[in-house]
Amino acid sequence: MNQMGHAAGPLSASGRLSPVPILQIATGFWASQALLTAVDLRVFTILFGGPKTAAEVAAEAKADPVGVEALMDANCALGFLHRTGDRYRNDEVSNAFLVEDSPGSYVDLVRFMREPLYGIWESLRDTVKTGKPPVPSDKLGETEAALARAFHNGVYASMMRVAEILDIEYSAYNKILDLGSHTGAGALCLARRYPNMQASIVDRAPFRPVAEEFIRGMKLEERVRFVPADPDEALAKDEFDLVLLTHQLSRRSRASIPEILGNVRQSLRTGGRILVTEFLLEDSKAEPREAALFRLNVLASYGPSYAGALTRTELYRLLQDSGFSNVDMVGLPIFGITAVTAYMA
Repeated sequence: MNQMGHAAGPLSASGRLSPVPILQIATGFWASQALLTAVDLRVFTILFGGPKTAAEVAAEAKADPVGVEALMDANCALGFLHRTGDRYRNDEVSNAFLVEDSPGSYVDLVRFMREPLYGIWESLRDTVKTGKPPVPSDKLGETEAALARAFHNGVYASMMRVAEILDIEYSAYNKILDLGSHTGAGALCLARRYPNMQASIVDRAPFRPVAEEFIRGMKLEERVRFVPADPDEALAKDEFDLVLLTHQLSRRSRASIPEILGNVRQSLRTGGRILVTEFLLEDSKAEPREAALFRLNVLASYGPSYAGALTRTELYRLLQDSGFSNVDMVGLPIFGITAVTAYMA
């Protein structure tokens, strides 16, 4: 994948340098705010029942009709809505992901992007200059709880794709351990698909209420449990068949990763497998684009201590050094995510 400047195309049709790539990035918040505002005003949920005029949507949203029309026309330009005459309807992708309380909805995730994440990113300049995160570590609990809920459906959907793409016989695994994913979305996805599985979700105690809410919602209380503990320490000597690490390592300091992988190894039976899904960088540290920007998101949220570049080459070596064998990496067609599997020798 090309770097951002090259992907945007710095040359015009005449072969001259063009400022268009700069303008596209600098005004990128116009598009994101159009989407975030439409979600906040429930525009897509209101239109889920069928086409409506801007005045009808404004009445249900308790908003200004002229403002709503401008907002909806912008979302037409972005492809999330379609207009015929004076009536608007949702695009298929909007019906699938931007309607409140629908299966697989991304509404909570989109709202999290506005509040609190957008505000956190506004402090990026100060974080880069001072090396200090905008939110003190003792105040991160509320933000991380909101993050856990917001990202649950996205992580759940990613695990469904991983299960389809990777050549893994999940039905052969009975005991799985999900470390540091807050809600255990990956474990819940697999436990729902494979009724033989028993799963343990290990994370800090503040995440227990939201994780157990999702466990109950899927009626998996008999086979999935939440264990309040430090996920970096895993559950040694429990001999799990499969350990899931979902976006856990990129949010840890590089110095701590060997110990984390060592603890994972002690949690696996001989021949057991680890499955890592992560934003991993190429050696250039600028590709894939999503992974490079996710690294900046970690910097903005947690500060420089957790924003080292984790590359595919580095993780491959760390897994081998920790005693894992048959390391395999697959770039997924899911927002720049890499899936990594390895066996406990």
